[in-house]
Amino acid sequence: MKKKQNDIKYEVKFVGQVIKKPLAAGSKSDFPAVKLITKDEELVLRRRGGDPFHDEVLDTLVGKTIQCRGYRKGIYLFLKDWKVA
Repeated sequence: MKKKQNDIKYEVKFVGQVIKKPLAAGSKSDFPAVKLITKDEELVLRRRGGDPFHDEVLDTLVGKTIQCRGYRKGIYLFLKDWKVA
């Protein structure tokens, strides 16, 4: 079976600004999401074991620039580790 582009299983690295803004604005799925803004794209940050709708640990990163590693699936970046740059 051929892997889809969304099913990336290898580790990736990013540097970017962490913000909080609505995901799926105007839809039933609208909620404030913690996102990483890079020079090329916007990714929704998730943390293993963290609440997908309100992760207090990720909320502490809002407004900061971070270097991070994790696993990407579509628009989501599942963080393995990070540090404030």
